[in-house]
Amino acid sequence: MKKQSWLLYAIPIVMLLLFIAIMVSGTWLKKPFGTQDRLFESIQLLEKHVQDKQWTKAKSQVDYAMQAWDRIVNRIQFSVERETIYDILGALARMQGGIAAKDDQAIMEEIYYFYALWDNLGD
Repeated sequence: MKKQSWLLYAIPIVMLLLFIAIMVSGTWLKKPFGTQDRLFESIQLLEKHVQDKQWTKAKSQVDYAMQAWDRIVNRIQFSVERETIYDILGALARMQGGIAAKDDQAIMEEIYYFYALWDNLGD
């Protein structure tokens, strides 16, 4: 009987602690875990390539950023608001469109918007 009453309290407490840990882990989970998910560094390189008007390098960098975002979003989807995830995806898509149009001003606007979103991601 004592074992059952102990489990009656232990299981909900452990589950609540697990859920809280998942929900506050966004700032840790957005950091790169390998070489395939270095999104922030990729955007910084993209900014440099756009400033230098190196469009082929910028295109490859934004493609890498989209793939990195796909990896990161799977980790953070339970700890970050859905709206923020869509905003970052939209900013990356607009960067892709700006590179296709070679519109450096529009790309720079989206890069700095991305920086603001990234800083607030998981907070």
